[in-house]
Amino acid sequence: MLDVIPAQTQDELERCLAARHAVFCVERGVSPDIERDEWDALSPGCGHFLIREEAADIGALRCRYAGDTAIIQRFCVLKEHRGGGRGRAALEAVEALCQAAGIGRVELDAKFEVYGFYEKCGYTRISAPFEEAGIPHVKMAKELF
Repeated sequence: MLDVIPAQTQDELERCLAARHAVFCVERGVSPDIERDEWDALSPGCGHFLIREEAADIGALRCRYAGDTAIIQRFCVLKEHRGGGRGRAALEAVEALCQAAGIGRVELDAKFEVYGFYEKCGYTRISAPFEEAGIPHVKMAKELF
């Protein structure tokens, strides 16, 4: 069973950051200086979520909050755990947490190569392609209510 756990301790945050490092820095070649930023702390304006399956950490994401909008960032699933609907299930879990907190809109910057995945999850492309960390992206959004 897939669980999405809000990071509430420094240990949980470090586990989120470790998953991100494995995917973005090791697998994708993004510099650690770019991958981490001032939002990588336990703070009221940003939530970090650990994605777990059968007692194993398999991914992570973070949400920055701007009014009634959550901005999903750094969403990753470890390579060996991709497929089988895990990414969709993690997104749905985070969307449900956002909705329960009164957040009505979710936005994210999707890597251009996988924006079709987000479309299948109900997101709409709202920008032209742009480059972030040397990778083409598009901005996407989904209304929760």
